[in-house]
Amino acid sequence: MRQVVSRGLLAVVTFFVIILYYVPIGHVDFAENWGEGTFGITLPARAATVVAVVQGSPADRAGVRVGDRLANGGNYETASRVRAPYAGERETLTFERNRVRYTVTLSARANPDFGLLQRIGGILAYVPPTVFLIVAFVLVFLRPSIMSWSFYVFAVGYFGTSPAFMYWSHVLSPPAYFGLSFVLTTIFGPWSVLPLLPFVLRFPNGDVLGWRRKVDAFVWAFLAAAYLLYVVEWRSYTAAQSIPSWDIIPSTIIPLAAFALAGLILAKNFATATPSDQQRFAFVSLGTLISFVAYAVYFVPGVPFAFGQVIGFGVVLMPICVAYAVFRLRVLDVNFVINRALVFGVLSIGVIAFVSLLDWFFSRVVAIGRFAIGLELLATIAVGFLLDRINRAVEGLVEALFFRGRRLAERHVRRAAAALPYATGEDAIVDGLVQIPADAMELAAAALYRRSENAARFDGVATARQTTIAPPGFDANALLVRMLLAEERAIWLDDLRSHLDPQNAAIYTLAVPVTVRHELVSFTLYGAHANGAQLDPDEVVLLEELAREAARAYDHVEAERVRARYSQLVVNLDASRQQSVS
Repeated sequence: MRQVVSRGLLAVVTFFVIILYYVPIGHVDFAENWGEGTFGITLPARAATVVAVVQGSPADRAGVRVGDRLANGGNYETASRVRAPYAGERETLTFERNRVRYTVTLSARANPDFGLLQRIGGILAYVPPTVFLIVAFVLVFLRPSIMSWSFYVFAVGYFGTSPAFMYWSHVLSPPAYFGLSFVLTTIFGPWSVLPLLPFVLRFPNGDVLGWRRKVDAFVWAFLAAAYLLYVVEWRSYTAAQSIPSWDIIPSTIIPLAAFALAGLILAKNFATATPSDQQRFAFVSLGTLISFVAYAVYFVPGVPFAFGQVIGFGVVLMPICVAYAVFRLRVLDVNFVINRALVFGVLSIGVIAFVSLLDWFFSRVVAIGRFAIGLELLATIAVGFLLDRINRAVEGLVEALFFRGRRLAERHVRRAAAALPYATGEDAIVDGLVQIPADAMELAAAALYRRSENAARFDGVATARQTTIAPPGFDANALLVRMLLAEERAIWLDDLRSHLDPQNAAIYTLAVPVTVRHELVSFTLYGAHANGAQLDPDEVVLLEELAREAARAYDHVEAERVRARYSQLVVNLDASRQQSVS
């Protein structure tokens, strides 16, 4: 139930985030400057004082001068509309100069410095946060927890809030925009860096044992105190219509301190890990530290925003490294692994998204009428012709990145399975069902159970070297045995835990039967992977294939036994005949 609620909340929040941040795409440039129109006034973010007026602009002709102050500058909506008008938009504004107020009506003109390249640059700026959002969404969906939700909030905070402020000031009513400005300022602003701390503290297992428990209490106190400070600053700005003098604390010191603390926690986690874990997590730690530095550049005073955007592409290393660690090295205990079905699903979604992007790009960005429709049609036809090639290319790339080790293991198990029917003794069958898959697939445990001669029990006959415990045996009337006999296919043990030995069967997750002419002759219990990850559907199919070959092997061994008995009977009969004759 908790997972269902968490995933439902995830869907709602993600829908809100997509609408909030992706609708303004195409209206801003790479440095998040609004590009549709201009009054010729330059107002810094969260400021109400004019710092520049373009000569000959509507504001210049109306008499607005540098140093003039918006009379209602504390209103987020008005200030955003002044910085981000549409071409042709009219605004009546009240300014104050030397304590004297005056009102002007301005008509925005098209911004001559904003063209197709600027629109494309603004779109490219969304690449890193999009990667972040996708990885964070998948993590929360697969394993809802404090750790994954912290990563999600941190990922959402990487989106720039300026486009959202500027775009939605034209769309929402003043009360709705006032509430949105509160959310953007206090949650999705600089404070969103802080959830990085509980994520790093819990990665990869989600626990806070040992020294991390003490640090965790401090982290949550830090998050709460910092959030209150951001709320206080927001209230101060809306009341005084100016940024408080202590703004450097929430805008610079707190985010940089969070990155520094996250780096120390990450280094401590790496230093206290086992040598094998250090080898596995080395690239994750390095990529994450690089992304910390790239992200922290945004909060260093004096760094040009465009420079921060370029350096900020390094932030994408963090979600990529985390995703690779989860899906390739399986460092998280998620009941999910990339398989072929996912590859084709992602490919289909990617093609649909690409065609949709073409439609949006040519209709909204290029905006050149029938020529745009023709370009879109040609591009769509080209995608259709190249679909098979794209399919093979994506499949080959995914195979190389994610499946190479697994495919080698599968090939080995299949070769061993193909050799099983040629076995002349049950020892070879036992090895093929237990030790070979345990070694090749890196399973935590495997145990084989063989039907007794009177068919009253299934006794344990072998375990893999990796196995520490196993049930001694099962009565023929046990629920697991009856289900295996009835269904003749692999059965997950999660639904049968109450009917199993809680001590000896705890590490096993799957039971695979071996049936010969619809009779259950043996079955194997398999554990999850040694790193805690669950078996995926492809691996279950492979184990069932192994069991089918084992059934042929049992049949062959039994036939050899019958043949040996028959030969012995013939020899004994001949011997008795010779004795009777003599």
